Amino acid sequence: MENISISNETKNKLLFYVATVVLALFLTVSVVPTASAQGDITPPDDVENLQIELYDGAVLLSWDVATDDTEVTGYHIYSGPDAVTAEEGEYSYEVVDAEDVIEFLVEDLPNGEAIYFTVTAYDADGNESVNYSDEVYGTPEADYGSAPEAVHMAADEEPPTVADTLALDMETVQVEFSEAIVLPPLSPEAAFNIIDNSTSELLEVLSVEMDPDDVIGATVLLTTPPQVGGTEYILTASIEIEDTAGNPIVSGTSDTAAFIGSTIEPGADLISDLPEDDFDAPTIINAESTGATSMKVVFSEGVILDSDATQNFFIAEEGDASMQLEIISVELDETGTVADILTSDQADVNYSVIVTGVIDEAGNEMSLLDNSAVFAGNMVISDVELPAEEDIDVLAADDDDDDDDDDSGLALTPENVQNFVAAVVNDLVVKLTWNKVDDPSVIDQILYKSTDGGSSYDAGTSLGAERDEVDVTGLTPGTEYYFKLTTMNADGIESSGMITSIMLPETGAGVGLMIGASLGLAALRRRKNKQVSK
Repeated sequence: MENISISNETKNKLLFYVATVVLALFLTVSVVPTASAQGDITPPDDVENLQIELYDGAVLLSWDVATDDTEVTGYHIYSGPDAVTAEEGEYSYEVVDAEDVIEFLVEDLPNGEAIYFTVTAYDADGNESVNYSDEVYGTPEADYGSAPEAVHMAADEEPPTVADTLALDMETVQVEFSEAIVLPPLSPEAAFNIIDNSTSELLEVLSVEMDPDDVIGATVLLTTPPQVGGTEYILTASIEIEDTAGNPIVSGTSDTAAFIGSTIEPGADLISDLPEDDFDAPTIINAESTGATSMKVVFSEGVILDSDATQNFFIAEEGDASMQLEIISVELDETGTVADILTSDQADVNYSVIVTGVIDEAGNEMSLLDNSAVFAGNMVISDVELPAEEDIDVLAADDDDDDDDDDSGLALTPENVQNFVAAVVNDLVVKLTWNKVDDPSVIDQILYKSTDGGSSYDAGTSLGAERDEVDVTGLTPGTEYYFKLTTMNADGIESSGMITSIMLPETGAGVGLMIGASLGLAALRRRKNKQVSK
């Protein structure tokens, strides 16, 4: 090949040209932001409240929605046979991309082998939570039953609802939602409507702001013209109210709530600035049965009840909230101090009555410390043949030396046990616990079972006098059971009995098998190991 000679001048021109091109490229790369530099670089917050349920060859994981400065687009599930307790640790099993869900069924797992799980969140730009979630673990077993069909629950498809409203003062209404919400950017006050429930007159909403004391973002404060103290108002939120996932509130019953107008001046100290003539909240003075289907509650002063006053009262057997009395109607007397209540048939037991949402005419709301009382039920007894007088004399003569007898000579009914509680152990087992009677005359405790709502019970099982708990087996999943526990003395007389009820889950529901962060097992927050491959 023929040699080509290039002059020094030409070489210098070429070098200058190359240098100019390189410099231009360098400046272009340095000055013009790249796509990644323009993108999101903030990772999502750590995943919280990871839970686990165990099944036959599977586990069901669930967690709370994570937050991000833009949007969380998915979650990674890490797992392995060993806990990760230090920065240098890592999970050895393949990482599962759960995508945008907050509940995920991990299947095809070996039974009898413990497995550890943790979760992180990621966004559209690939940024991932800095830390693992709290770690949970468990061991799948065949006895835990079949897993439900594949579960992949969307992060948030539930619309928000109005949970509660309260007049903080005569010009401020607090509205609490079921979850964090987003106000419309323009005219948020137009998203709320308030009317006087008795006259249908509109109470204007002047302004709206998020409650600064609620870090979750589920509470707003409305400013109104002065309300009429003691008047019931109905608030409705429109579909312009959305949760953080964009789900609008649904029109119907879940978008409304009632509140009572306040007489408290804005900015008043709720204790020292109440009207001088009334700064005491109402209390319950007395509660008593007035018949087999009626009772009354006496207040310390006149009170104001809701338009549906039955919602202000809750009545159930003392120590067993599941045994409720139906409240048919409530009427206040002219003074407002006595509430006459019609109930369903009462039993010969003690009842607790709890009063909520009651205020006096000055707007003072009843304290949770003074809103309950106990009264004795008044059961109707008919067609009962009382013993003849001479028979009572014979009984008295026969039982002079019986310490369990009262002054009439009739044998006393033993006391009932207390705090009779049922708890699900698993799909087929219920644990019953109670405080046994401290009475030497009690020689046995009898447990009865019912599957028809307590209308009828089986023949009963003797438990002896010393037991204070028992595991009931041989039950049917998905069935509601009522249990009655009585005591028996040496005369063969049984107490009226304490009753509790419980609904068993369907087969495989896994109740009682929740394991993990709530137990504090290997649940320390830890740095995420960036070397774990995806």
